[in-house]
Amino acid sequence: MKKTNTINLGSIIFHIEEDAFSQLQNYLNAIRSYFSTSEGQDEIITDIESRIAEIMQEKKISIITSSEVEDVIAIMGKPEEYGDESDDAGFTETRATPKKRMKIFRHPDDKILGGVCGGLGAYFNVDPVLFRLGFLLTMLIGGFGLLVYLILWVIAPLADRASDYLEMRGEPVTAETIGRTVASKIEETVSNEKNKTWVRKILAGLGAIFGFLVEAIQGIFIVLGKIIKPLIGVILLGLGLIAAIALSCFVAIATGIGFGGDFLEINYTLESIFNQIPVPQMFVLMGIILFVGIPLFQLIYLGLRLLFNMAKQSNAVKGTLLSLWIFGLLFMIFFGFQAITFYSESARKELDIALYKVSSDTLKLSLNPHEYFYWDERDTKIIETKNGEHRLSSNVELNIRPSQDSLFHLNIEKRANAGSFYDARDFAENIDYHFIDDKNSLSFNQFFQFPIDDPYQYQEVELTLLIPVGKSIYLDEKLRYFIYDIRNIHRMHDRDMVGHIWKMLEEGLVCLNCEELDSYYETRDFLEKEKEREVDRDAQRDIKRLKIEFERAEREKDRALKIVDEKRIRVEKERIEILKKLDKNQ
Repeated sequence: MKKTNTINLGSIIFHIEEDAFSQLQNYLNAIRSYFSTSEGQDEIITDIESRIAEIMQEKKISIITSSEVEDVIAIMGKPEEYGDESDDAGFTETRATPKKRMKIFRHPDDKILGGVCGGLGAYFNVDPVLFRLGFLLTMLIGGFGLLVYLILWVIAPLADRASDYLEMRGEPVTAETIGRTVASKIEETVSNEKNKTWVRKILAGLGAIFGFLVEAIQGIFIVLGKIIKPLIGVILLGLGLIAAIALSCFVAIATGIGFGGDFLEINYTLESIFNQIPVPQMFVLMGIILFVGIPLFQLIYLGLRLLFNMAKQSNAVKGTLLSLWIFGLLFMIFFGFQAITFYSESARKELDIALYKVSSDTLKLSLNPHEYFYWDERDTKIIETKNGEHRLSSNVELNIRPSQDSLFHLNIEKRANAGSFYDARDFAENIDYHFIDDKNSLSFNQFFQFPIDDPYQYQEVELTLLIPVGKSIYLDEKLRYFIYDIRNIHRMHDRDMVGHIWKMLEEGLVCLNCEELDSYYETRDFLEKEKEREVDRDAQRDIKRLKIEFERAEREKDRALKIVDEKRIRVEKERIEILKKLDKNQ
């Protein structure tokens, strides 16, 4: 077992073996000796140490050994190799080629305001003037260029180290290039200060003020992030665990493991869907688990990372999880198209029943009691009957509309979906619904039944009660969750309509006993106006009747005059013929 030391390199703590520590220390001493006469020596050494720390972090190792130190030296280069660019024949280069990394930074030495254009120019190796002209034109034309510039100013860091300059230009980051960059930066800074005009100084001052504000805001967000980070971790972890439990319950229900009661409905629904897909249920569940479970796993892992500072996942793990998730996505797309195909056609069966038994002007509406269905809940249930011959579904809704004649009517619309219209029609015809009516009441069943062999095909029943204009209904309290989208002149919510008497007018339903409502006086005014309108309608009917009678009398008069004229003409003809006969006899 080798002895290890703890070091602080580039403000990062590392654990390193003793012989590796000696090797690294000798290398850094050689670097210091090489740059001892260079201007900006401290900055060069600091940047080199920071770069070495970054390389060590990228290796994701717990203890640094001599092998890792040798890799670092090969990347950063030895002092004796600096400046030697000759390639002798027969000589094999052992120095590792540093990996080029490019990042967008704000260029501090080539800036008008924030250095955004200078950084973009260095990144893309083009003249920054082109970017400045582009931002200026977009600011003048649409104004969005200013927003983009400010966003880049906020999110792009300022290049303040030599390694930042190198990454900004896409050059390899080695000890030698860091040294050259620091020296060049010092020379450029002195030259730029001498050549600065008063305009550039003013703009630089404005940029410094904005930069200070940006840094202050960033600092506030960093502090808030440290405070909120654990809270976000707890929230993500909690959401992930809850969703994972829900997914586990779904899989258990789908496979019929240890659930009963209301879960039988979900189990029956899933079983109906799975049975129609031409692949084993296991593959369907596997696709669902991959498609939903992998994002949940990542959500839980992110929550744990925020709470306990866990390491990032390796690229291999990320790639594997992504591949599995894409595999699950393809499964889900296939299953989704299959499921849509099996429910793509719909059919309906309508029955219009005239309620001849009803003789009262006010019809009381209520629900028939049942041991499994309760009036005070709206959840759709599907259960089996005790004899095991039918299933009962509570997917029933009641609507109310005006009737076109003087009778109450109940329209029963049965609906179902299937892969073909004829199958959907058969499933709809298999639905059986019952109600009870007498002279002054109508009681609905909360459910309909269909054969137990029929799969789940989105079977449903919509009831529409047609009320003659001028007749009334009373909505029992038990209809609170049974009625749906009933229009009334008060625009009252369905659940608030129960417990009241409603009269059907041509304009819609109006409440007759809603004194406690704020709209009572409006309702009373409406009823008074409705009475006036009824009087007007009666008067119009009388006028129309008199007009018809007058027109009939006119027709009778015309017919009588026509008959008189015809008789007069006939008499005149007879007189003329008699006169002719008399003339002949003479």
